[in-house]
Amino acid sequence: MSYPFPPTVGAYSPWGLVQSATPLGPDAVLVSTPSHGGIRVSGRALSEIPLPLRSTAYSQGGWFEEDCDWAIPYLALGLHRFEAEPGERLREAARRTAWTYHRAHAALLGVPADPALAEAIGHQEGR
Repeated sequence: MSYPFPPTVGAYSPWGLVQSATPLGPDAVLVSTPSHGGIRVSGRALSEIPLPLRSTAYSQGGWFEEDCDWAIPYLALGLHRFEAEPGERLREAARRTAWTYHRAHAALLGVPADPALAEAIGHQEGR
């Protein structure tokens, strides 16, 4: 099924009808449905995400689930494209999500695959 971008309220998503659609920038929209939520990115933004990270069931169409996949577009495209001033809490939440669900591809997201190593690097950088 083809899903136009940007998704709008009442449109179809892989998770059902869209109940809310909040723009996160020109290439991403935060969506919610009765069963799920997530992020939908434009085809242009999707092409900027490394191919192995587009392999989840929905992300090939630009849909990233809220629980396990939301960090992919945030980290791959850069947090600054979603948040004017992304705080450290968002950065750490995205890293933890990548470590938990996408450890094999964490390096493609600029996240060290080992959380202990990342913490050590963060302390060295003054974070």
